[in-house]
Amino acid sequence: MQVVRRYRLRCLFLLLAFCLLAGVVTVALAGGANHSKEHRVLVAAVPDAARRTYALLADIPQRGAELGAPNAPVTLQFFGDLQCKESRQVMLGPLPDLIRRFVRPGELRIVYRSTETDTKGAGGWPEFKDQQGAALAAGRQNRLWNFIDVFYREQGPEFTGYVTERFLHLIAVQAGLDMSRWQQSREPSWHWEASLEADAELGKSTHVDSTPSFLVGPTGGPTHVLRHFGLQEPEVFEEAIRATLKEARASAA
Repeated sequence: MQVVRRYRLRCLFLLLAFCLLAGVVTVALAGGANHSKEHRVLVAAVPDAARRTYALLADIPQRGAELGAPNAPVTLQFFGDLQCKESRQVMLGPLPDLIRRFVRPGELRIVYRSTETDTKGAGGWPEFKDQQGAALAAGRQNRLWNFIDVFYREQGPEFTGYVTERFLHLIAVQAGLDMSRWQQSREPSWHWEASLEADAELGKSTHVDSTPSFLVGPTGGPTHVLRHFGLQEPEVFEEAIRATLKEARASAA
C-alpha cells in the first residue's frame, strides 16, 4: 500500500509540475505575442523604405513643399492626401522616374499641395491636419519630400485609424528628421491651417477636386490641369513636361 501511495503521490506531483510548466509557457508565449505586436507597430512595414527614399532624393534641393531647383523652367504641382491609395500609386509609380529624368537635371520642380480626400473617411479634418501638418513641419528641415515618400511607402489600409502619433514618429525617424525640432514645428497644430487652407483654395480655383491631381506649367506662369495620366506610367507626364519645356525655351529665346 505504501508503494502504491508513493507512486500516486509521485504521479500527482508530476501532473502538478507539468500544469505549472504549461502555465509558465503560456504566459511567456502571450507575453511574446504582445511584444511582437508592439514590435510590428514600432518598426517599418517596408524595411528598406528609408533607403529607397534617400536614394531617390539625395542631393536634390528642397525648400518647404518644393522639390527641385527654384529656377527650374517647369513646375508640376501635386495635389495629394497622404492616406489616398491612388496618390501612393503615383508617388511610387511615375514620379520617381520624373524625379530622376527631369527634377535632378534641374528642368522640373514639383510642389506638394495638401488636399483632403480619403482622410475624410478616416479621422476627418483633425487627422488630416495632424498628418499633413507633420509633413509641412518636416519641410522646415527641407525634408518634406522625404517624409511624404516614406509615408506613402508605409501607408496602411484606408479608414482604419492607423495614423497615430506612434506612426507619424516612425515616419519622421525614417525621414531622417531632427525629432526635437520636428516636434516643436508641429505645435500648435493650428499653425499649419493657413497653409492647408491655401492649398484647398488653389484646388478650388483651378477645379481640382480629387487626389491625385496635377497642375503643370512654366514656373511663374499660367498652369493647366493635367488630364488622362496613368497611375503607373509616366508617358502623359513626360509629354506635358517636354511640351512646357519647349514653350519655356521658345519664350526665353
